[in-house]
Amino acid sequence: SEEAGLTFASLAEDALADEKGCIHSSIFPHLHALPPVPVVAVAVGIILHAPFSFLYHWHYACKLAPGYARIDHWSRRLDHSFIHVISACMSYGTSGSWDYFLANLMFNADCIYRQFKPRVRPRMNKIRILISIIAYTIPILRRGETVLFCELWAIFALCGWLFAKYPIGGYSHSAFHAVIALAPPLLMQAACHLLASKEQIQVAARCAVLAGK
Repeated sequence: SEEAGLTFASLAEDALADEKGCIHSSIFPHLHALPPVPVVAVAVGIILHAPFSFLYHWHYACKLAPGYARIDHWSRRLDHSFIHVISACMSYGTSGSWDYFLANLMFNADCIYRQFKPRVRPRMNKIRILISIIAYTIPILRRGETVLFCELWAIFALCGWLFAKYPIGGYSHSAFHAVIALAPPLLMQAACHLLASKEQIQVAARCAVLAGK
């Protein structure tokens, strides 16, 4: 009986070890484990920016007069600021490196600071946004994920054309947002490919198997 007790204890320990890191939730039945940090970084960037983008576009469409008032408005400054918040988050999401994230965070923090200077410089704003996008996509290319990199830049190039040329008139900006919505799934894919994500993905897979999903 002592041997049976030891065997039972060993099995219990193995079961507890297998369950380590698993989540059991009736509210989120398909969330078997926490997502990897790079994936969370991508999601957090998008979620943080969304309300400020909506706020600016609502003011633009409903309240602000055409011209400089739209460029100088606080809601536009916040929209641009949170584009840089996204870029900082994405730099970790695509690299899995805290050092690289810190370097990007410093650059994007400076960009945010410049959004609140008295004089608005639209051309410089665009250049800095471009630099921030290049910075968070370069790690994808360095890992050899050329197809994914090209897919992202095809989206960004089309968005740039829609934004700059307005080829379909007033519908162009709506089309711009529809096209840019294709980028987050690709950025999530890049985050999932990282070594920094591998261990947590394996935990989630094990937990899903244990849950019988």
